[in-house]
Amino acid sequence: MTSSAKKIARLAEKSKTRGPRGIRLRGGSLFPTIIIVVLALGAALIAYARQTTQDRTAADITNATYYLSFGVYVCDEYISLPDSVVPTDLAEVREGAALVSGQSGVVEWQPQVLSGQRRARLSAVLDLYSIKVTNDAVTFPASINDGATLTESADACDGKGGSLFVDTWDVEGTDPTRKTSIANLDSVRLNNNGLAIALVFAPDGTEVDQPPAASEVSLLVNSGE
Repeated sequence: MTSSAKKIARLAEKSKTRGPRGIRLRGGSLFPTIIIVVLALGAALIAYARQTTQDRTAADITNATYYLSFGVYVCDEYISLPDSVVPTDLAEVREGAALVSGQSGVVEWQPQVLSGQRRARLSAVLDLYSIKVTNDAVTFPASINDGATLTESADACDGKGGSLFVDTWDVEGTDPTRKTSIANLDSVRLNNNGLAIALVFAPDGTEVDQPPAASEVSLLVNSGE
């Protein structure tokens, strides 16, 4: 073998034993290190974001006070409502709900408290006014509508007939259209700020406007933003 051939053979042998080994060591250690660092940073950011969201949400719920407007419509008009609770024989008034003094038909309520009692429902508002409802009758205390009891019948409302239902408007929500409930009326859910709720005893097909206090509630809700 000539000297040139021997040199070529030695170079080829070196390239097999040394060159690739050095490349594998450098490439093999750098890439996994980068991946580990990226994953660690990502996990830390996710954990921080979750903690921040949870803290903000908990604080918002704890401190929230919501408002709703409530009205009672009998036959062809809204009737007068007191702006303070009148003592009655009610066993209790739900904690977390109250009438706003000086603003008839305006109720303030705390979603966390009422939900904790499983009472974030219309029953909490009805109790404030001492109004009792079934699926076909409503009974008022002496301070409202002269304490009358109205029962669904064809003779009600001067012979035009009377049906009992609840209309609800989610005024500040994404769908503010009227929702009508005809059964389990005291279980209508309170779920958003700025609700407008009407307890209606009127002929079938009657469409009522939002309670008179709805404009006052809108001002309260928007002033708190």
